[in-house]
Amino acid sequence: MIYITGDTHRDFSRLYNLEENENDMLIVLGDAGINYYLNEEDMRYKKYLKSFKIKLFCIRGNHEERPENIKTYKEVEMFGGKVFIEEEYPNLIFAKDGEIYNIDGKKVLVIGGAYSVDKEIRLLYGNKWFKDEQLSPKEMNAILAKVKNQHFDIVLTHTCPYKYEPKEVFIQGLDQSKIDKSMEYFLDKIEENISYDKWYCGHYHTEKKIDKLEFMFSRIKVFNEDEFIPKYNQDGYEILRDYCKQEEVHKNGKVHCPKCKSTDIIMQKGNGEYIYGLDEIAIICNKCKKVYGFNDVKYKPNCPKEL
Repeated sequence: MIYITGDTHRDFSRLYNLEENENDMLIVLGDAGINYYLNEEDMRYKKYLKSFKIKLFCIRGNHEERPENIKTYKEVEMFGGKVFIEEEYPNLIFAKDGEIYNIDGKKVLVIGGAYSVDKEIRLLYGNKWFKDEQLSPKEMNAILAKVKNQHFDIVLTHTCPYKYEPKEVFIQGLDQSKIDKSMEYFLDKIEENISYDKWYCGHYHTEKKIDKLEFMFSRIKVFNEDEFIPKYNQDGYEILRDYCKQEEVHKNGKVHCPKCKSTDIIMQKGNGEYIYGLDEIAIICNKCKKVYGFNDVKYKPNCPKEL
């Protein structure tokens, strides 16, 4: 099975929602955080990730070093194209920018990189910033010439075309005129010069669909399918995400199932840190044997959905 998810930023706790199988693979849409510190800390984390049987196929984000700049990585053939792998950690696979792959029988284009909107703060406080986080003009031109007029089943990128930027999640107070949009404008050109069936991206820490493009963050889906993982909770109850509003289960002073109106229910709480206001993410109905997720939970900026 092949799965897909958004930015992990060194938090791979979501792997515990997947069955361990060496034939399975999780696609990470950038900022995996695996090549971040570039020291023994990274090595320790890679050893931890190696303990999972599942493969990780990582698109390059902006908060991580390019694998080709790390001497331990080798360029090898995989999925009909070139990838970067360290011999010691063969389950940690990094895609090459602009490469075309055959993944699960699908023709897949991969383009990594983006601009760090927090660049100045990172430099001010001595945090990591990677100078070639974006593609160079030369790289952009080469990729565009390579893919022009082709059809792709799926496009995987870290950021998105400029036309699809989710402005509603932009950092408040940040002057957008000072943000380098080179990658987004470039992906506009890519989008205009190819045809495709589906486009996945990460970077913005949000989850939404617009046209044929889908933004992903913390949730996991089956690759090229509109099916979330896990599908059932630990009691075997089916999870119906984004099913209803919180107010729909709080009526007339009672709490009840939004579907069958049963009061044999349990409220599923969040972790107490990610949410503004009412810390409830779902209602569990013991009569329906289903979990009904709320679609109006007010998550704090950059916090992952918990269901």
